[in-house]
Amino acid sequence: MKFQLFFIKLQNKNLIMKKTFFIFLGIIICCTFQTINAQQIDRIQRGQRGYTPPPKVSYETYIELKDPYEETNIILAKCIKAFDLDAFEKEILKNILLKNFESQNAILNDKKNSREDRKKKTLDLDKNFYNELSSILSVEEIEEYKVMDFEETKEEKKQKKKNRRKNRKTL
Repeated sequence: MKFQLFFIKLQNKNLIMKKTFFIFLGIIICCTFQTINAQQIDRIQRGQRGYTPPPKVSYETYIELKDPYEETNIILAKCIKAFDLDAFEKEILKNILLKNFESQNAILNDKKNSREDRKKKTLDLDKNFYNELSSILSVEEIEEYKVMDFEETKEEKKQKKKNRRKNRKTL
C-alpha cells in the first residue's frame, strides 16, 4: 500500500515537472521568434545603406479629361426626363454644359497650374456653372441636379449597343 502511494506521488511529480518543462520551453520559443522578427532580417533598416522610405500615397482623386459632347449627351438626356425641359431650355442647357466641360478640360490640361490651383479653379467654375443653371432651373431643381447620378447603368449601355447594331443593319 505504501509502495502504491509512493508510486502515485512520484507519477504526479513527473506530470507536474513535464507540464512546467513544456510551458517553460514554449515561453523560450516564443521569445526567440519575437526577437528574430524584431531584427527585420529580410528588410533594409532605416540607418543602413539603400534605405528608401515608402512612397507617399495621394488620396485625392485624379480627374480625367472628358469628351464634352459625350458627357453633354448623357447629362442632357437625364435632365430632360427629370425636369421636363422644352426645346429652348434644352438648347440653353446644352450650351451651358458644353461650355462647362470645355472650360474644365482647359483647366485640367494646363500643366503650369499646381494641384491646388486646379482645384480652386474647378470650384470657381462649378459656382459659375450653377449660377448659369439658375437662369433656366429653379433652386430646388438645381439641388436635385447636384445629387443626380449621371453614370450610365448596364441597361443603358446595352440599349445603346442594341441601337447601334440596329442602325448598322439599316445602313
